[in-house]
Formats: sequence, C-alpha cells, structure tokens
Amino acid sequence: MRSKLLIAAGLAVAFVLGTVTSGLLSGTTSAFQKAEPTVTTLQPETAFVSAPRVTPPAAPRQIARASYAPARPVPVSSPVRTTAQKRSLKKEALIVGGSAGAGAAIGAVAGGGKGAALGALSGGAAGLVYDLLTRNKS
Repeated sequence: MRSKLLIAAGLAVAFVLGTVTSGLLSGTTSAFQKAEPTVTTLQPETAFVSAPRVTPPAAPRQIARASYAPARPVPVSSPVRTTAQKRSLKKEALIVGGSAGAGAAIGAVAGGGKGAALGALSGGAAGLVYDLLTRNKS
C-alpha cells in the first residue's frame, strides 16, 4: 500500500514540477525579454549625378484591327460548399475509452479497485465532454 502512495505522490510532484518549470522557462526566453534599443549612425554619402541620357523619340506604330471576336457566354459554376468532416464513431469511442482507461490507471494506483472504478467514470466523463466540445472544429 505504501508503494502505491509513493507512486501517486511521485506522479503529482512530477506534474507540479513540470508545470512550474515550463512556466519559468517560458518567462526567461528571449521572446519575452525587451530588446535593447540599438542606435546606428548613418555616414553621409557622396551623391554622383550623371548627365541625363537623351534618346531619340520612337516613331509611333500603327495598329490596325480588322474585326473583334464576338463575346462568348462563360459558364459560371455554383459556389463550392465545404463541410467539416464529421468525426467517426470509432474515433469518438477511442477518445472516451482512452480517457476512461487513463482515469482507471490513475485511480488504481491511488486507491485500488474502487479507485480504478471511480477513475474510469471520471475519465470517461471528461473524455465525453472533450469529444462533445471539439466535435465540430475544423
């Protein structure tokens, strides 16, 4: 019984340390630090002006059009409707069953057979809520 409590306590400590560590690391990355302002001075450049080139004007070209093609009707397609793919029943069952299994495993470590039953119920309920909330996301 004592080993089960040690395993459950170790899982809880690992979870808390992982959460705290990720928060600390994300706060110290360069993405969240204010950048030091940099001042650059520009050196004056010498401007060279060359004489403008003079090109002789081109003679205008004559364009002759004999006739225009008649307008043709263009087929217009109806707007394309995209529908979000519905999640299959198999995938829904995997989501609910997987969360129920994870809950049962944690409950079994923490409280034996009764804990496994309670963990399975709470994990299944959480999986069902997740499935219903994310069902129609594209």
